[in-house]
Amino acid sequence: MKHSLIAFAALAALSNLAAAQSSVTIYGKVDLGLVVDSGNAAGKSVRISSGVSGGSRLGFKGVEDLGGGYKASFQIETGFCADSAAPVVTTVPVKNSSGATIGTTTTSVPNFCTGSNSFMGRQAHGDLSGAFGSISAGRQYSLGFNNLSTIDPFGEGYSADINNMVDGAGLRLNNSFHYTTPAFGGFTASGEVALGEQTGNWKGARVTAGSINYASGPAYAGLVVYNLDNTNGSGTARRDTQFGGTYDFGIVKVHALAEKATGTPTGAAKLDTLDLMGGLTIPLASGSVLADYIHHDDKGVLNHDASQLGLGYVYPLSKRTSIYSSYARIQNRHGATFTVGNATEAGTGDKAFSLGVVHNF
Repeated sequence: MKHSLIAFAALAALSNLAAAQSSVTIYGKVDLGLVVDSGNAAGKSVRISSGVSGGSRLGFKGVEDLGGGYKASFQIETGFCADSAAPVVTTVPVKNSSGATIGTTTTSVPNFCTGSNSFMGRQAHGDLSGAFGSISAGRQYSLGFNNLSTIDPFGEGYSADINNMVDGAGLRLNNSFHYTTPAFGGFTASGEVALGEQTGNWKGARVTAGSINYASGPAYAGLVVYNLDNTNGSGTARRDTQFGGTYDFGIVKVHALAEKATGTPTGAAKLDTLDLMGGLTIPLASGSVLADYIHHDDKGVLNHDASQLGLGYVYPLSKRTSIYSSYARIQNRHGATFTVGNATEAGTGDKAFSLGVVHNF
């Protein structure tokens, strides 16, 4: 009996050790909000939307301790629509051999939503970390997007989403590889490559980027240079250089960003724009007031200038659940056509209001 008890205790200890070395977490977000768009010639759009503050999602992430300070991890994340499961119905014309339309045909497919709400449209990557830093490969957020979402008072969501006017510098990158150094006094450096994977033209649509970030106490700062090659592999379609940061004074958090975009896209006008953003986060009544102002200066031939003013309030009902409200208005100039969207929608007009609830699990 004594030997059996010793053996059982040893097995239990080994089981606990294995559990500590490897773990998998299921997580997600359900976001539903009332959205009212206006300022479109066709009239108002009033709807229930999924993913106003951030795309509704279901994810799995895990980590295994390999010993010696090394860890292997993964993340798989899919979006979904919490507002509707109605199928997408598409009607297309049927033509004869002469090209004349002789009727129509209708197809119906399951609604996997669009954008970051789409099925398996979010992230899927594997990682390895240790004393050397960390590497990851797969579909993942770009360095530029991570910097923007850290600096933006609205965190790249709500009706005042910074991406309404400022380029997301890749957003999510397919076929990408990231490397990040260990932190040295709050500083880290990162690099990324995302291959276009075109046979015979391996530089076509390739993304390369690098960043230097600082995070310590109340301060954050980030410098990112993002480069997208033309699809034909000749020249730069877009180069974003963004720099900004935040500082939390306690009674108010200040946000600031500048992004310069240049390039010569194939078959399009030369790109030359400058975006400036200033914002605030103010604690109020156990919640937070969010505000930002963005100015888009188009120095190119089109001269499509615009500005956006956004205001919002987020109130946590618990550690996982919050209610939110936001409003933004864009003033377009010289023929610019920017619209007020949110984390998952492009929007339909130059003004938008949202009111909703988000639950994280």
